[in-house]
Amino acid sequence: MKRNKPALICCGVLVAVILVLAVVFVALFFTVFRPRSPKVVATVLDTKVKAINVLPPVLNITVRVEVSVDNPNYAAFRYGDVVTVVRYHGDGVGQAVVPAGEIGARATQTIGATVEVDTVRVAATPYFIPEAVLGVLPFQTTTEVAGKAVVLGTFKIRASSEVVCDVAVYWTKGNATSDCTSTVHVGGR
Repeated sequence: MKRNKPALICCGVLVAVILVLAVVFVALFFTVFRPRSPKVVATVLDTKVKAINVLPPVLNITVRVEVSVDNPNYAAFRYGDVVTVVRYHGDGVGQAVVPAGEIGARATQTIGATVEVDTVRVAATPYFIPEAVLGVLPFQTTTEVAGKAVVLGTFKIRASSEVVCDVAVYWTKGNATSDCTSTVHVGGR
């Protein structure tokens, strides 16, 4: 019995240390390293109307979108290609792709895209001439950002965000207005 006593004490101490480390790890995970969703804000910075004519239909528009992603996690956030699509009455009339990248831990990064609008597709729609005569062309931009953060080298936090902006181009005034909404999905996607 005397020989087993040191082995029993050693096993008891080992179990106690493992339990303490498990409690500390769980406490840290749910406080400091708790998965947080990234904050995504998109703005339409600039809409340039270079040339427009109703008859014959001629249109040259460039839309510049900027997406700011704030990563509040203690791990880098790796994102895939950022795709920005411009639509005119539901039809895709322009697209830009920004290559995949990484946002550092607890950092903010701005991702920008410039989209050339396919003027032939816009002018070919039945909506173009009446809206051009009224002086306002409605566009919609959609930007998607998806990625993951790996916390403590083990836990993966997946997040994706879609930002939709309604853009009204006032070609007679040479300016535009936009209203954006953002949707963030954390987990499965």
